[in-house]
Amino acid sequence: MQDMEFKSAGPIKRLPINRNSLFYSEESYQYDQAIAKDYVETDVNQTLILYRVDLERTNLDDIYNETGDKNIKFKTPIEFNCIYKLNDSEEMAYDKNKSMGLYIKVGKLNFNVLQSTLDELSIEINVGDYICLINDNRVNSKWPNKLYFTVADDGRGTFANSQTVYGYKPFFRRCIANYVDENEFNGK
Repeated sequence: MQDMEFKSAGPIKRLPINRNSLFYSEESYQYDQAIAKDYVETDVNQTLILYRVDLERTNLDDIYNETGDKNIKFKTPIEFNCIYKLNDSEEMAYDKNKSMGLYIKVGKLNFNVLQSTLDELSIEINVGDYICLINDNRVNSKWPNKLYFTVADDGRGTFANSQTVYGYKPFFRRCIANYVDENEFNGK
C-alpha cells in the first residue's frame, strides 16, 4: 500500500470561516431574543429566587477550603424570570426490604434562563448557589410554601447547538438543581 499525499487546493486559510453571519445576523439574534424575553416574562411568568454564595464574606477552612452550612454568607437574593419544571417526586424507604420508614423525596428542578436576563440583572448562577421555588399555586399541597434547591449544574459547560440560535450565540442556560432539606438551608 502506498503512502498518499494530500495537497491543499489553495492557500491555507488562517482565519476562521464565519458563514453564520451570511444567514443569521446580530439583528436577527436580537429580534429572536426580544420575542423569547417577552414570552418568558409575559406568557410563562415563572420566577425563581437566587441566593448567591458570597465567597468573599464566607470564612473558608485553610486546609480544605470548606465551611459549615451555617457559616455560609449570601449576597442579596434576586428574583429572576425563567421556565422551570419540577420533576416528579419519588417514594423512598429507609429499609427497602421491609418498606419501613417511607418518605417522599422532592424531584429535581430543571430551569432555563435567558442569558440576556442574567446579563441585565448582573448575576451569575454557579454550582452550589441556592434556588427558592415559591409554592403558592398548589392547592392542598403536602409540600411547604417554599422549596429550596442547590444548583448542581449551572449550564455553563455545555456548547450544544440546542442552547444556541443556529450555532450563532448562546441563547439561554439550562440548569439543574437538587432539593435541599430545610435543616440545611431555609432562606435565612
